[in-house]
Amino acid sequence: MAFNFRFASLLRVRENAEEELQLKMAREQMVLKGYQDFLADLQEQRRQMLADMEERKRKTISGSLFMHYMNGIRSKELEIVIQENTVVYQEKVVSDLRSQLVEAMKERKTMEVIKERDWQDYLQEAKKQEQNLNDEQVILRYGRGNDE
Repeated sequence: MAFNFRFASLLRVRENAEEELQLKMAREQMVLKGYQDFLADLQEQRRQMLADMEERKRKTISGSLFMHYMNGIRSKELEIVIQENTVVYQEKVVSDLRSQLVEAMKERKTMEVIKERDWQDYLQEAKKQEQNLNDEQVILRYGRGNDE
């Protein structure tokens, strides 16, 4: 008599679902990291533009060049705001996936607990059957020993 877990297919489905969510989570975290890196680059570009403008202001600067710097800085600030919103959205995506992954892990773990319980029940039943077989053999041997 071999152990056969009655919910093996359901356990496999839950394991596959969890693995799929883990892969999706890894992809979305990589996307988030890319967005965060791009945001950091934009902020660095803005900082560099401000430093360049400050350097130019120490000397004489024309009004048109000053406006050019200001427009560039405003444009960069708008890009930063857009990228910050993108990062916030992606963080929410990652957070939602994390919640789904935690739920999938709980479901898989529940099935593993059931499997372990069934395995222990199987071992107990096998031990009882072995004991019964041993008892029968002892009775048969004892019975033969008295007949002689």
